[in-house]
Amino acid sequence: MSMLSLFSTRSDTSGFRLDCLEVFNWGTFDDEIIKIAPKGNNSLLTGANGSGKTTFIDALLTLLVPQKKDRFYNQSSGAEKKGDRTEESYILGNYGTILKDGASAATAQRLRSKDTYSILLASFSNTDQRTVTLFQLRWFSGNEMKRSFGIAHVPLSIEGHFPKFDDKNLWKHRLEQEFNTNTSKNKIEFFDNYPSKYAKRLVGILGMKSLKALKLFNQTVGIKVLEDLDGFIRINMLNDKEPETRYIELHNSFVTLRSAKNKIDKTKEQLKQLEPISNLATKLSDKNALKEKLVNSRDLAVLWFSKKGNELFLDEKKQLETLKKDTESQIDVLEDECYERGYQEYRYKKIRETKKT
Repeated sequence: MSMLSLFSTRSDTSGFRLDCLEVFNWGTFDDEIIKIAPKGNNSLLTGANGSGKTTFIDALLTLLVPQKKDRFYNQSSGAEKKGDRTEESYILGNYGTILKDGASAATAQRLRSKDTYSILLASFSNTDQRTVTLFQLRWFSGNEMKRSFGIAHVPLSIEGHFPKFDDKNLWKHRLEQEFNTNTSKNKIEFFDNYPSKYAKRLVGILGMKSLKALKLFNQTVGIKVLEDLDGFIRINMLNDKEPETRYIELHNSFVTLRSAKNKIDKTKEQLKQLEPISNLATKLSDKNALKEKLVNSRDLAVLWFSKKGNELFLDEKKQLETLKKDTESQIDVLEDECYERGYQEYRYKKIRETKKT
């Protein structure tokens, strides 16, 4: 059933198993790094009452279910409601209470003061040799608790990578320098005081399909007796559904889609009926374009013939002027000849007249 698929089944994004879990200054584990290393195997955690079994499980739940609204401490003991274990009590190492003389209420006995810090770290891997390390740091600034959440894509350890804590984030700069410098993709991601962003990123990296997978894990850890399996699956594994609201959404979507389809069909029919007009309009546009081209050609022809006529006129004028010059030259020659002949005849006449006298 798809509704039950809260986890991915792909080998590259699923099947992560716990390699190791480390705690420092968590609960009654004081001033030393305590580590368990299942190395991906099924393991049994045993011990006497008060030996720290629940403390370890709460550390793992804190890493995997970071939002307080989704869990409470001491849940793995089978408690049905919140007890006296709190985040602050784990960091300060509460181990009991004492009623002082004259006091009206008991005072908590603690291993540590508020100048301390706490580190939780868990490393996971899958069959594709992918490693994911989760870590969380907590400390106090005055009376205010500070938190830093981180996800690393490489194996980390408290001793090797958190050798000395400081509240000025120098530890973070060291990690940034070692793993996020000169790389195309950061190997460590930080989510300071943003458990919701840390949870969403955690779900994606570990191959979970929903934040509800974290809630389911948290619920199964606290199961002592399971009386109603159907009820547990319905409440914790099935996604919440609101049939009436979903039906109204689907109905409205159907009405919208049907209206859109009717409009599309109407538009198609209108386009079909307008197609002959569109064809005529295209032909008219082509005719107008041809007419414009012919008118332009005509106007260009008038200009061309005018220019050509002017060129022919100039050529003819030039030829006539040349002919005129030639004719005038011939006339001058003929006039000279006529004058010469007239003069000669006049002389001959005078000579004959002289001879007669």
